[in-house]
Amino acid sequence: MERSWYGIARECVSLRKHVLRVDPCVFIDEEATFTNRNVLESTVKSILTAAIIKGLDVIGILSKNSSNVGWLAWQMAKQQQMDIAVLPGQTYLCTTKEELYIYKLKKPLKPGYDLGNACNEAHKLGGFVIATNLSKQKVIDLDKLQGSSYAPDAVEIYNEKAGGFQDLNVDFPKFVSSASTSAVGTAPLLGMT
Repeated sequence: MERSWYGIARECVSLRKHVLRVDPCVFIDEEATFTNRNVLESTVKSILTAAIIKGLDVIGILSKNSSNVGWLAWQMAKQQQMDIAVLPGQTYLCTTKEELYIYKLKKPLKPGYDLGNACNEAHKLGGFVIATNLSKQKVIDLDKLQGSSYAPDAVEIYNEKAGGFQDLNVDFPKFVSSASTSAVGTAPLLGMT
């Protein structure tokens, strides 16, 4: 891991309380799917407002294969002096089937990379990478990459959609994300360890 999540979070927001409330995985459609710019901006503003009402300090806005909508949210939060920090990001599907959440890239990562090379390319571009949907074999492979630019910065250890907790015995910062498609029967499990 090149940098700790806490150091990055401190750059985003000054801590004014004992708990930093973060939701790194708020998914929104790609820019091209919106009918016009006004609908897109209204949607982004609604998401940011809802996050502030929920008491979040940092929100990660993710779109498939591009971080353009996230950068729009980042810019909107700055211009309107909203009390929230925005991490623009993209989702990325590796050729080896792991999904990555990559933050702070100015341009999208090209398709066709396996996990290690995708992490390396994202780090070259200044990105922060969370790996999800990891198999136990992939975790063993990650141990070999730890400390290099080919390793993710963090891993997801809980994902309701993928089947609950993953018993990942790995020495990376760990994220818990419900990834729920419904609020029925789920608790707010988002956090960091």
